[in-house]
Amino acid sequence: MSIGRPIEFDPQQVLDAAMCVFWQRGYEATSLEDLLAAMDISKSSFYQSFGNKSDLFQRCLESYRDAGANRMRTMLDQAASGKIFLETILNGIADGTKDPMGRAGCLLMNTANEFAQRDSRIAALVTKSLEHIEDLFYAAVCRAQAEGDISKKADARSLALFLLANLGGLRLMTRAGASPEKIRTVGKVILNGLK
Repeated sequence: MSIGRPIEFDPQQVLDAAMCVFWQRGYEATSLEDLLAAMDISKSSFYQSFGNKSDLFQRCLESYRDAGANRMRTMLDQAASGKIFLETILNGIADGTKDPMGRAGCLLMNTANEFAQRDSRIAALVTKSLEHIEDLFYAAVCRAQAEGDISKKADARSLALFLLANLGGLRLMTRAGASPEKIRTVGKVILNGLK
């Protein structure tokens, strides 16, 4: 693509391509050249459309968060029960071990590990994103309680945090190469802990 030509690419498609690179390599290990190759755009189009690497990374995180939250919300709405939704989420992590992107773990968790609190803008975005997931778990637990699958005596918010923490652990195990069988075994223990 030459300079001066109108931008002729699907912004979401190139954003998704960049997200995959960040997801697999991490922010620091991803170069501008890596991004340009994956996105298949020129350097001028990159700067014109996405600003800089940091701005692009933030947009990738937001896109990942929004797509994941929408997918989970739809799954919860369509699930036969709150408990089945939780089982589906945990089993989905085990199933994801067969896919290269699933083996890459969770982009949000990876980012939390890579950045810690170095970048307040990224840290705030990750924190807010994890709160969205926590809220979805909270809704699922409340539903499961109403359906009689989880004791109403249990604190739903605490269980949602328990699920979020364990989700992070499972994603880390996946990234480290754990087998689907190990992930499923831990998933069953997590579900048993909700009673």
